Amino acid sequence: MRKKFLFGKNWYFEDIKPGEPSTSNWGVMPEKEIYSGRSQFQKIEIFETKKFGKILVLDGLVQLSTKYEHVYHEMLVHPAMFYHQKPEKVLIIGGGDGGTLREVVKHKVKEIFLVDIDKKIIEISKKYLPSVSARAFNYKRLKIFNENALNFVKKYKNYFDIVINDLTDPIGPSRSLWSIGFYRDILRALKENGIAAFQTAYFTERFGRKARKRIKKVFPFFKVHKAFVGCFPFDEHTFTFGSKKINFDKITLKQIKSKYKKINLKTKYYSPEIHFSSQVLPKYYVNYY
Repeated sequence: MRKKFLFGKNWYFEDIKPGEPSTSNWGVMPEKEIYSGRSQFQKIEIFETKKFGKILVLDGLVQLSTKYEHVYHEMLVHPAMFYHQKPEKVLIIGGGDGGTLREVVKHKVKEIFLVDIDKKIIEISKKYLPSVSARAFNYKRLKIFNENALNFVKKYKNYFDIVINDLTDPIGPSRSLWSIGFYRDILRALKENGIAAFQTAYFTERFGRKARKRIKKVFPFFKVHKAFVGCFPFDEHTFTFGSKKINFDKITLKQIKSKYKKINLKTKYYSPEIHFSSQVLPKYYVNYY
């Protein structure tokens, strides 16, 4: 993690990821440090900022900002939930901050498993970032498992309607969860009409490109959505969806609108119109998945 003194102010810069270009970086001027500590698995920091609200940083990389996290979490969750006819059993892999969980519980599903190896992330997020989970950790049909998701997923076959990968970048405890073998285990854990959702980073980020190509190899049906998330400023963020049998291209705007209205979903960014417009990609992006 780099802290630098520029223009008479303290700036906070992300660590540069191994294998990524080192000619640009993301920085912010914190107003104050709210928390700094280590868990068994990673360094955890939270800062208050004027432009982004509170920022969560893990091992030197920004994970969310309270001002913009709704864009990320809504786009990771709702396309998958609306592509499915009637999701009832949901697995969240990672997501210890509670944002993905908050969006899932809006659908009133029957069972949610959240698997995050780092129990401390959940504890710290509840305490210092309560707006992110918005009390979703109290959902009565939620079960939390603090264990390695690599082993957890292998226990299930044809069980989940939705699996959501809300992972950190592959430089810490989630490194093994970006593998093609893990994607195959997720495919096996899904029901026949199940859908998997993955956060797959920027279009141009090297590990994101690898992830999308691997997902495309594993899942018979594949779709990429995009959104600009303010605290990830270098490119549009991608959200990748895979399924055994659901042909995403056959889902209509009319169907999405009907379901959206029926459950009276409250969202800040996602809408049926955004669902479809976020699939429209520039031609040159074809090289990135």
